[in-house]
Amino acid sequence: MALTDFVLALSGLLGSLLIPFAGLYWMLRLKRRTEAPAAASASGRAK
Repeated sequence: MALTDFVLALSGLLGSLLIPFAGLYWMLRLKRRTEAPAAASASGRAK
């Protein structure tokens, strides 16, 4: 019983911490995706 409560509490804590970090990772990935083609085209024009 105590082990089950511990596992549930731990998974709830990790789940609540995972959501903000997943959102931050997703936002950074979207930002990097929008900046990458602009940087590639700028370096292509410089050659």
